[in-house]
Amino acid sequence: MPDWDKDEFLSEWDRKYVSTNVKAGAQPYNKDFFLALNTGLANSHPELKNLSYSIIVTACCAVSRADVVGRFFDDITIDESPESSQSVFLQLREAITIVFPYLGMPTCIPACYGMVGAIQRKGPEFASTQVLRKDTVDEEDARKGRELRSRIYQGVGNSEIFSLMDKYFTDLFTCSTVVTWGYLISKANEHVFEVQESHLIVMTAITGLGATRQTKSHVKATLGIGNSVECVKSVINAIAAIAKWADRPIDAVDVDELEKAIQR
Repeated sequence: MPDWDKDEFLSEWDRKYVSTNVKAGAQPYNKDFFLALNTGLANSHPELKNLSYSIIVTACCAVSRADVVGRFFDDITIDESPESSQSVFLQLREAITIVFPYLGMPTCIPACYGMVGAIQRKGPEFASTQVLRKDTVDEEDARKGRELRSRIYQGVGNSEIFSLMDKYFTDLFTCSTVVTWGYLISKANEHVFEVQESHLIVMTAITGLGATRQTKSHVKATLGIGNSVECVKSVINAIAAIAKWADRPIDAVDVDELEKAIQR
């Protein structure tokens, strides 16, 4: 298993491309912590078995520690075949892709650069270069975006504020619907994730940001589309652990109460 700090190529790559935004005194990457967290999350519920590493990577980006993503990817694929590594790479790539509208490009780019660095060392056969989307956004994306957004928010009760956003921030609201929900998330759902999985990833990004009101909405949304209370609790516990490690603790989330709210 490579030590990024001792490997000449990786240490230089990290210094030049990956860790440039990390604040002085920030916690260093802890392999044992992240691998144990991944194992615990993957074993907590069957639906998280192949999603745990996407949750962890998303949470790291959300707490502004995307710099550890390349190292984590390296660690979880160290003994994997090229085909298996490609599958992991594709999932992580798509997780980052569907949450960047929530987190911002500068936040997510160190994760991309870190994974690229790992592949530059290991070889291109360990990454997926499958292209899921056409190079233009069209009416089909708009339709799929409207349909998916409507499905996700069906039991959340945000219709009034959505109408106001559509009235006063029309282009922003339209872009979110067409690009985020249509072009990005819907296409990921067709090829990589189930709807329940992709929304756990979206919920992870928003929860890790510490956006309290939006977290409650998206917890209700992810429960409403079929994720169990215990599964959501496990994901939030993992996010909280990463946030604490990054010295960016998040508020507690009462999943049981939110589950009751969508039943009313």
